[in-house]
Amino acid sequence: MPIRIHPVALASLVLAAGLALAGCKEKPSEGRYQQAIGLSQVPAPVKSTIEQQAHGRSVGEIEWQSAGGTIRYAVALGSGNQKQERLIDEDGKVIATNADDDDD
Repeated sequence: MPIRIHPVALASLVLAAGLALAGCKEKPSEGRYQQAIGLSQVPAPVKSTIEQQAHGRSVGEIEWQSAGGTIRYAVALGSGNQKQERLIDEDGKVIATNADDDDD
């Protein structure tokens, strides 16, 4: 007896697989990985640096990045025209900054 799959169920499976692949930020062929994480998931030195760098501003998206065996965290601080980004290594050292401040 052949197995029959309802067309809606099949379409749902195909759609779910497509969305999962499209949403995946990992690029294993390049040896680079990225993943959005929460503040509670970063190591203590990184969390301490984020809190110091925030100066009371909101902490936005935190992205864990791995490339060539190096781990770092890209952090968005503040919002609007006060938004800034910090790139922090796993020891909590700020290795790059990017201010989105516009000089009008």
